[in-house]
Amino acid sequence: MLMINTLPGSSGLLKEPSLSDVCIFLSCVSAEFRLYREELRRYLSRPNVAVKVQEDFIVTGGETLEMLDDYIRRCDVVIHLVGNSTGAMAQAPSVAAIHARYPDFGERLPLEEFLGEAGPPLSYTQWEAWLALYHGRRLIIATPADDDERDEGRMPDPAQQAHLARLELIERYPGIRFRSPIHFAAEVWRSGLLDILIGAGLVRRIVHLLYKSLGTLFKGRDVLFEDLALYLGPVPQGQAQPTKVVALTGMGGVGKTRLALEYAWRQADACPVRLLVGADSADALSRNLAALCSETILDLPEQAETDEGKQNDAVLRWLNQHVGWLLILDNIDTEAAAVAVEALLPRLSGGHVLMTSRLPNWSAGIKAVPVDLLSPDASVEFLLSRTSGRRRQQADDPLVAARLTEELGCLALGLEQAGAYIAQRRSTFGQYLAQWQCHRDEVLSWFDERLMQYPRSIAITWQTSFDQLGSPARRLLQRLAWFAPEPIPETLLDIPSLGQSGLVADLHGAMVELDAFSLVMRATDAPFFEVHRLVQEVTRSDLRQGDEHSVLVEALRWVNAAFVGDPVDVHSWTVLEPLVLHARAVAVHADLAGITDPTAHLMNQVSLLLLEKAAYAEAEPLLRRALAIGEASFGTEKPEFAIHLNNLAQLLKATNRLDEAEPLMRRALKIDEARLGSGHREVAVDLNNLAQLLKDRNELAEAELLMRRALVIARVIDEAASFGTGHPPVISGYLSNLAVLLFETRRTGEAESLMREALELDEAHFGPEHPLVANRLSNLASILHASHRLDEAGPLMHRALAIFKEKLGASHHRVAILLNNLADLLMDTNQLTDAEPLMREALVIFEETFGSSHPRVAIQLNNLGALLKKTNRWIEAESLLRRALIISVKSSGIDHPSTRTVHRNYIELLEALGRTDDEIEHELTSLIPGDSGNCPT
Repeated sequence: MLMINTLPGSSGLLKEPSLSDVCIFLSCVSAEFRLYREELRRYLSRPNVAVKVQEDFIVTGGETLEMLDDYIRRCDVVIHLVGNSTGAMAQAPSVAAIHARYPDFGERLPLEEFLGEAGPPLSYTQWEAWLALYHGRRLIIATPADDDERDEGRMPDPAQQAHLARLELIERYPGIRFRSPIHFAAEVWRSGLLDILIGAGLVRRIVHLLYKSLGTLFKGRDVLFEDLALYLGPVPQGQAQPTKVVALTGMGGVGKTRLALEYAWRQADACPVRLLVGADSADALSRNLAALCSETILDLPEQAETDEGKQNDAVLRWLNQHVGWLLILDNIDTEAAAVAVEALLPRLSGGHVLMTSRLPNWSAGIKAVPVDLLSPDASVEFLLSRTSGRRRQQADDPLVAARLTEELGCLALGLEQAGAYIAQRRSTFGQYLAQWQCHRDEVLSWFDERLMQYPRSIAITWQTSFDQLGSPARRLLQRLAWFAPEPIPETLLDIPSLGQSGLVADLHGAMVELDAFSLVMRATDAPFFEVHRLVQEVTRSDLRQGDEHSVLVEALRWVNAAFVGDPVDVHSWTVLEPLVLHARAVAVHADLAGITDPTAHLMNQVSLLLLEKAAYAEAEPLLRRALAIGEASFGTEKPEFAIHLNNLAQLLKATNRLDEAEPLMRRALKIDEARLGSGHREVAVDLNNLAQLLKDRNELAEAELLMRRALVIARVIDEAASFGTGHPPVISGYLSNLAVLLFETRRTGEAESLMREALELDEAHFGPEHPLVANRLSNLASILHASHRLDEAGPLMHRALAIFKEKLGASHHRVAILLNNLADLLMDTNQLTDAEPLMREALVIFEETFGSSHPRVAIQLNNLGALLKKTNRWIEAESLLRRALIISVKSSGIDHPSTRTVHRNYIELLEALGRTDDEIEHELTSLIPGDSGNCPT
């Protein structure tokens, strides 16, 4: 039995409720919805509220339906649950009595057939809904969701579906779909029951939120709203129920307060009392709590009290005597404020507390919910909506808004400030973007509290947090301000870094402090952290001119010390790759500040890694700038400058700009010969580089001469060092390179001889299992393969493959090269089935190592396409060759030899597929604008 203000039921007599009572009838099949019934009873338990159910009116005679009618016609609301079961059927005499009471019942409602003596029956529960409608009582229809919790599983009764269908005839539909008893109680409360209680004077509606809702302008927080509703649950409706507390945590300006406000505004149907209290300090918390006594808020007698402590006690007493309130404690951003709040919370019951704080760590019982940046899509949508009708519209508004969003880092405060600024000035997104880029400090400082509904500008939003930092944490943040606004590996904190006093700072301790104030964002699934770009901007702008230079030098030397390893060796990439963006950003800042050392070195190292990964567009400006810095620092006649010339030339060669690359290589060679002597090791390197370029230009005679010169130098160096210990042979690499040239010019005998000599030297020095030995074995196997000595080539390839896998790992790109070569050998012996998985494995390795747009990926796609063509899988082959051509053109240019090869193979495949010349031309033009199928061959 569910009943509050228990009424006598055995005699069938009902006590008339007083005018201040709210009478509720819960209509359901008890066997199916007992848990739901009990939860709602608990939820609505309060003075002057009566909740009745069918069992309260069951008597031994046949008067139950009439008694139900007597109560329902006087009640305020009927909550009607429709599940799988119909429950007990109303007796015919009771139905006849109802018909006699209300002769027009069948005319007003679609029940004529059920009122006759021979008519089909309706259950008591179904009649309860129709009685409510007849008497004009408010009817709330609720049905369970598919995944709800019920007392027992039952097959759906068709009579219940028919009942819902009859209700739909008069446009009465279920307004609640519930999943659990708690969810059901909360949804009933939200469905208008609160308004009934307020109308009866049983509940006061008090709203003190300071800022209005953004309405549809509030974007991108749907998931967080769902999380909040889940963590907080229904608003407590009993004074003894414990207060649930959630802390919204995150960096300043991310939108914590706005999220809390919007949540509060959306709780209007469920929560009659919603209050916001500033809590940025212990004094502010006490002062703002006391202010709730005022006539315009809680209107307490203590509003005239001069003792703030007594006013605080009065507010807490009022909250504990009432239920269904939501209290927002805002901006708890200091440890002192957090201590004061934690001391306050145990004194509260019967409501919800929603806190906003930059402090991520809270005691048990407080659920911390991190608030992240908005998504790019939500950010763009907000900017477009916020400025709609106020900005000067342009055709490219969505694109420029996306660029602006990126500049602002999707920070809610930055977006609102930009939107208010643009709307006030009726400017375009492009004009604001230009203003941001040229006058950043001025824009960061602008704000209008009325327009922005926010009390601070971006420039001072984080000042509270900055002021609480110790010296090491502040200095670390200042250094990080020069980094890229991207994930930073925490391994960087292991690199010793000199502070202002010359001592090594405790970087891990400083990081913990920054995290404690949400000035960094630490990943939960990997050892990385980020500093938001606007935090970086403000931090840099706050630096005094002298400090700016010294901090930038510290950041530069720190990241340079961390960027250790050979950029060309993939084994170093796990260390170097996470630092690339940051090394580049710091180097660019240092260059703009006129700091040359170690700026040029760092730019050079970064560009070499980018060059190896075929990120040519990113590497080239760094290489050119490093060259310019080198020229200014060393002059144009020193070997250090020659290194920069050679590196830039390598990029130009890789992108098939041989005419630009050759003069740089010759100039580097000339410098090294003049400064180091014609027999120096660096001269041999220069000769080899130039020879490789000439080979690409098919100037093979001069290329061979240069290679042989380099070989002579290397042999002399090795002979001079032969009396030392542990000296690796310099000559083996030059022997191998010359052997490849001789092999390509069909002098396989001499090529084989040189390659075997290189192999013998490396085996003698490094041992038979070294990767360099594997490289020589691979090259020798290629020569034997081309000489049709497949039985000799195969074992060498397998041996090289085993060495590479053991020493370099199965996913190393040299393993992929061997897999491809071995597959090529299998193809020549018509073992296509065995060759294909090797080629596919090689493709996966290349893509994972270099990225999906690398030239090596294009070559592998071409090779795999050729195999598929041989096995008559032309459609898949066409797809691979098309992709290979697109990659090759974008990365190497249309005139590059590898591009010409892929281009030719693709045309041949299209011809084999029966495409006409016009169709082929159209296809190529769509892939390569301006190409008509006449790519140079």
